[in-house]
Amino acid sequence: MVNVTKLVPKSQRAAYTGTKMGAAEQSRLMADLIEDCASGDRAAFRHFYDLSCRYVFGVALAVLRDREVASEVVQETYVRIWKRAGQFKAGGGNPMSWVGSITRNCAIDRLRSDRSRGFVEFSDKVPDIAGEVDETGQTLDSMVVRRLLNDLRPDYRRALLLCYFQGYNYNELATVLDIPVGTAKSWVRRGLAALKEAME
Repeated sequence: MVNVTKLVPKSQRAAYTGTKMGAAEQSRLMADLIEDCASGDRAAFRHFYDLSCRYVFGVALAVLRDREVASEVVQETYVRIWKRAGQFKAGGGNPMSWVGSITRNCAIDRLRSDRSRGFVEFSDKVPDIAGEVDETGQTLDSMVVRRLLNDLRPDYRRALLLCYFQGYNYNELATVLDIPVGTAKSWVRRGLAALKEAME
């Protein structure tokens, strides 16, 4: 597979609309585009948006379960990405994992804000992280994590999903799951430990 990022000049990467790339090439291109965004390249940002918007929308929708609100959060996410592009370290990890983390944080911020104003009620309904995320937009990491989550003990899985996809703190988890706070902490801690062990 030809590495397109070496063939396309930096100033022209944002215009690149090549065909299929391998995962490594796509990751490298995305990292380069983020680097260009950090230097204020708006064309690179537009291209980065085109390549990632379906994935970002899917992550937001998985958390919020409302297409209109998810669309608003997508806009907030890209504003945050533009402002924080300089913080991304190309050698520090998958660029889409970085984008997914920013998206999830924006979505959870919105959930917490809506809950504090009474727009959203606490619920023990476990979010479906498969949801409507386009499979072609998912990273390998996200698919692996989803499979590992499905293999977790149900109570650990529920606690982790509510905590990391709905933004619940331990007190809120204890309330919606009708368990002691100590048990909520234990389920999250043990769930994370089980995930870590499964990924090693």
